[in-house]
Amino acid sequence: MADRLRALTGQGLDGARLVDAVLMPGQKTARVAINANATGPELDEQKGLANLVKGLFSMYRNPGAHEPRLHRTVTDEELLELLTTLPMVHRRINSAHVTP
Repeated sequence: MADRLRALTGQGLDGARLVDAVLMPGQKTARVAINANATGPELDEQKGLANLVKGLFSMYRNPGAHEPRLHRTVTDEELLELLTTLPMVHRRINSAHVTP
């Protein structure tokens, strides 16, 4: 997901900083906008996706990068949950409006 967001926007950031820079709505519409970001519910939806992506980075990516793999157990159930969540995130990004 991080590579995909960098490719879409040209950003060189990573992790939560990348998500905040390209998915999180701020003073203006997010650079990768899944809706018009014009109403409260639209902004909430955009923020929710951004927070979901940051959570996935924190839960699955960062622990694996900072602890030995032998000490990190991921159950089959967790893997299935992740494999159902990631396609939803990618589908939302596929239909997003991207401002480079």
